[in-house]
Amino acid sequence: MPRHYTLIAISACLVPAFAASGLCEATCTAYLQQFNLEGCWTDKITITCCSSLQYAESYTLCIAHCGVKERLAAWESFRQICRTSSCGSNSSYDDVYFTALDSSISEQDALTRDGSLDAAVNISWEKFAAWFAYQDATARNSRNSKIFGAILAGYWALLMAISWFSKLYYHICHAQLGERGRFSSYIQKHFILPSLHGSRHAEPILIYGIPVATIPLRWQAYSCVLFMVLNLIFLVAEFNVTGAASLVIDETSQAALYAANRSGIMAVMLMVPLLQFAGRNSLLTRMTGWSNDTFKLFHRWTARTLVLDSLVHSIGITAYYLLSGDASKYRATILRNINMFGIFAISASCMILIQAQYVFQRYWYEIFLTLHLVLAIVFFITLRVHLSNYTFVYYLYVAVTIYAVDRLMRLVRVLSGNISGYAEIHANADATQIIIKPLVPFKYRPGQYAFLYVLRFNIWQSNPFSIAETRDNKYICVAKRRRGVTSRLHGYAVDRDTHRARIWLEGPHGTTYPLERYESVLLLAGGIGITAAISYAVHLKDKGRKQQVAFIWAVREKESVSWIASQLRHIGENDFIEVHVFVTSGEKEAAENKKEPMDNDGLSSLSDCKTVFEMDLDDDDRLYKEPTFDDNCDSNGMSEQFFPSTVHFHYYRPRISRIVRDSMNHESKSLAVFACGPVRMLDEVRSAVIENLDDKGGKRIDYFEDGFA
Repeated sequence: MPRHYTLIAISACLVPAFAASGLCEATCTAYLQQFNLEGCWTDKITITCCSSLQYAESYTLCIAHCGVKERLAAWESFRQICRTSSCGSNSSYDDVYFTALDSSISEQDALTRDGSLDAAVNISWEKFAAWFAYQDATARNSRNSKIFGAILAGYWALLMAISWFSKLYYHICHAQLGERGRFSSYIQKHFILPSLHGSRHAEPILIYGIPVATIPLRWQAYSCVLFMVLNLIFLVAEFNVTGAASLVIDETSQAALYAANRSGIMAVMLMVPLLQFAGRNSLLTRMTGWSNDTFKLFHRWTARTLVLDSLVHSIGITAYYLLSGDASKYRATILRNINMFGIFAISASCMILIQAQYVFQRYWYEIFLTLHLVLAIVFFITLRVHLSNYTFVYYLYVAVTIYAVDRLMRLVRVLSGNISGYAEIHANADATQIIIKPLVPFKYRPGQYAFLYVLRFNIWQSNPFSIAETRDNKYICVAKRRRGVTSRLHGYAVDRDTHRARIWLEGPHGTTYPLERYESVLLLAGGIGITAAISYAVHLKDKGRKQQVAFIWAVREKESVSWIASQLRHIGENDFIEVHVFVTSGEKEAAENKKEPMDNDGLSSLSDCKTVFEMDLDDDDRLYKEPTFDDNCDSNGMSEQFFPSTVHFHYYRPRISRIVRDSMNHESKSLAVFACGPVRMLDEVRSAVIENLDDKGGKRIDYFEDGFA
């Protein structure tokens, strides 16, 4: 006996015993789709008849091959679908069955007749067994596809849960920070902090001078690679292809169809984490401790995986019809509206993938954002139409609901009082000071940022600004003049002494690092990164805890000191925070004035001054004695005498590596290193911390980085 007939015989014997209540119905429904039964209409889910008995009679003859329980369940389901008497829905199964048995024709005769059939089709036992095996394999594959999709979506949830529990354990079990264990130190040095390759992370990779991408951290890269590997494994895992269905479909076509179905289901289920990562994620940020850049990175890689699965879905469907050799059926299927919308959805997703490249976001962010939203809307609308006849369209509803809730919460936060707020905008050198006065004050923590809608410019687009300080229910931000909104804000402020603008405020967002728990704190800021760093310095000063805090700010022009002069003066009014301002343009100035020579590396050590870390060097080790503001007042007439003695000014570049090394070698049980500034500076600080970490355990050293400024 040929192999496939043996499998058919085995399947036929098992049908009555193992047929699920829905599988018998699905088998007969799928089988009857190939016939042109008079008065019936067909879609992807059901075939119903509303004007003749041919479908009802054919259906009863088909389900007769099922077990008694499954047969009655299938007939009851049919009666609920077809309720008119002409369809037989009010007749008993036995009446319709015996009537159909007398007047039925064979499947071969039915397939050779032209036009619609006027008699019931009687399916043979062998053909029913083959169709049953095919539907059983299809149902198994669909079930496995949903399991695999749930695992992929749950992967990100598991990763967030691990981060949350780690953060919870850190706060509960290490209220008093002590030495770090060997394993924890090794993970920190070789997995958490390092970039995937080299020392570059924040600074983008350049190709012919064009920024194309940034290199993720090692733990981020490993997380994304594992996610992609899981997706690829699931795409090619067991498809439950069965030879018992060979009378219906060959195994190669079956595999192509199952691959298409699986990749499509997995792509739809990936919508849930995709839109979760696309939101503001204020709650998840606080829970996991992840930065906004981390959520965006995972959003991008989830989107790339989704597009890959969508392309596999399209290729699989095409391969299935080409292998079947029925080109006319393929064209007819593709030209159906429901499938055309699927093509539109895949095209929109590919366009999103192209326009979301790093270079477009960096240089044309506002255009990128508008186009990104428009294409995303087109994608979801066309995908919804494409999935209209599939039950797993509900995964799309879940995803859109998550995103809609995030948007709704953001809108509620704006409408709850901040919609009536205003901001005073002052031009200050090449920066803009924004003093926000919301109608309803909110609780602010250091390191947080807010999104501002400047109604004069754009009512629907917001931009993030770090909050440097809060005073008298006013929130102070400083924005460096660049392209887009910051340039327009500065231009309006320059035109008049004070520019008052209506704003909508959404926030605050972002996580706060527990720097107050460490014995020593090193705050490093570059340029406009001072806005995030100064908020921590003010917080530590107001806490009044006797920590050893060194505050380092590297800025190009000394006029920029006026950005946060009052805050610098405030944090300098104590004996445990020592402030060092490095004016990097002073190198050229000093060289022109032939002052004492400086290190040509353009870097200095914090050891040049006696700091709270009590690091003493001989006078010969000083690079040069820096001038004071007494003879070099800035454009605002501010001199060094304006600041307390704990605020020191230097006129050269700080040697980041030596500052970090000296701070880490200081005798204290714990040290927090915080950095916010230009991307090159962030990479330099990170590399210095990694280089000086001891992976064998010992002193607890944690590195924190802020990407918003």
